[in-house]
Amino acid sequence: MGRGKLVILTAAMLGAAMNAMAAVSEGDLQIAARALSFMTNAPVGTVHVGIVFNPANPQSTADAAQLAQLMAGGLRVGNVTLQPIQVPIDQVGGAQVGLFFLTEGTGPAERLSEVANLKKLPCVSFDLAQVRSGACAIGIHSGPRVEILVNRAAAESSGVSFSTAFRMLITEF
Repeated sequence: MGRGKLVILTAAMLGAAMNAMAAVSEGDLQIAARALSFMTNAPVGTVHVGIVFNPANPQSTADAAQLAQLMAGGLRVGNVTLQPIQVPIDQVGGAQVGLFFLTEGTGPAERLSEVANLKKLPCVSFDLAQVRSGACAIGIHSGPRVEILVNRAAAESSGVSFSTAFRMLITEF
């Protein structure tokens, strides 16, 4: 095989691996829901989840569809059942939801942060860069080990607080 073909094959395999890593699994959602159960004002019952995405970004749109599919019919975890509602980023202000999930590739999410703060709603993302920027309060990363990241300032602004025992298990900054 020529060097050019080897480079193309390697790039294709790397791209496929990156796409597989970006995929959100039901296990990821289970971890996120369990983390939410440790909030001092934890949601219970049926909770409408606003899956926030950017319609102009194919990755964000695909992630939103995947999350909605994983929660189709209601994903029950402990005392909460998550019901998905896909919400374009420019419509977050009118979303009638109990929490937000921010997809990867959404881009700047200042408006989402403003709405989460105003309505005192938790925002969860599997895109840790969005948590580091303060767009979301809670970030989940499950591979190769589970990591829960909490942006303390974003959490306080949106009224999210966790039990003391759980805070010892997460990374806050």
